[in-house]
Amino acid sequence: MGSAICFAAGFILLWSLGSVIVGGDGFPWSTQAEAAVSPVALQAQVDHPLEPLVDMRAFRDLSYVPVKGIYVSSFWAGKPDLLKQMLKIADDTEINAFVIDVKDDYGQVAYNCDVPAITALGTVQAHIPDIDALIGTLRQHNITPIARLVCFKDGVLPKAKPELGVQSKKAPGTLWKDPKGMTYLNPYNHEAWDYLVQIAEDVAKHGFREIQFDYVRFPAEGDVADADYSGANGMSKPDAISGFLAYARQRLEPLGVWVSADIFGMVLRVQNDQGMGQKLEQVAANVDIVCPMIYPEGYAPGSYNLPNPNADPYNLVTDALKDAKARMVYTGAAVRPWLQDFSWAGITYGVAEVKAQIRAAEEQGYTEWLLWDSSLTYTSAALRSEGQ
Repeated sequence: MGSAICFAAGFILLWSLGSVIVGGDGFPWSTQAEAAVSPVALQAQVDHPLEPLVDMRAFRDLSYVPVKGIYVSSFWAGKPDLLKQMLKIADDTEINAFVIDVKDDYGQVAYNCDVPAITALGTVQAHIPDIDALIGTLRQHNITPIARLVCFKDGVLPKAKPELGVQSKKAPGTLWKDPKGMTYLNPYNHEAWDYLVQIAEDVAKHGFREIQFDYVRFPAEGDVADADYSGANGMSKPDAISGFLAYARQRLEPLGVWVSADIFGMVLRVQNDQGMGQKLEQVAANVDIVCPMIYPEGYAPGSYNLPNPNADPYNLVTDALKDAKARMVYTGAAVRPWLQDFSWAGITYGVAEVKAQIRAAEEQGYTEWLLWDSSLTYTSAALRSEGQ
């Protein structure tokens, strides 16, 4: 009897919620006559904020599908003929997610942003001319859209607003630059934080299901001793990075999206932040998913006692993810590694090398992974067929 009552109550609640969403009367005992008697009842003034009818975080988690994805540049995502090549990979193989630039490595906002304060800065370069059409296409192919948002590496905004950028100690009044001439936003600057999160909120509203923060760190290349960060006020670099992630997550969770962060693969191994502000436990405490970039080419000879990690992808990924399991077990965050699908330093990566990395990840108990190839020439033959 009790089960029947609970079922009936649950059915009425869900039916009523659906009715409200599509513009109906809500509960079945509500009538047109009641609405006519009190046409402004829903606009009554209240002294306290109303709780939302739907917990977007709960719906988000109920709809989660383990991700097997590939990186897709905004340029390719915005060109139908090029996008078709990526869609074919997803249609034919186990790939079910695209990680797409919405703010790229140069700092350009890669779509027509709906935030006037951002468009006014001149940082938009809409490689993706119609982001809603893109999301619609991905939905038709059952592809989860993940927004890659490059954070503090930024060659555009610091030039428009120098006060937000990392400054040079040796040349006061000028922006610090890395060896490639790239400027950075100051990770201590809360106005820079807000700029990044406004972009993240906007793409979430356009239908991206996850916001993946990349370059969520301090500069690591070049004369970093010359970098001048104002506004630190005694705060450590790891605290600044985790503070930004906590701020972003608080703003984004009500929109029903997951929050992830890319980190260097060696962050899984070392206990310090390597001067970049990435400490594993602090990052993991403030995101839903940690995405370590376990590219064998990025490890020095001797790492994990491997003479040439780039030539031994299976063992490199295996050992790195053993570290991940040991250190991430109590953090509450999931791990989804980036794997290498590009050749480097004379070592060709093909079917065997890509398969070896995927096998290593899955043998360590990880059901999710991402493939990176900036040229987008993915090794489809290394992937399982759709449905397998």
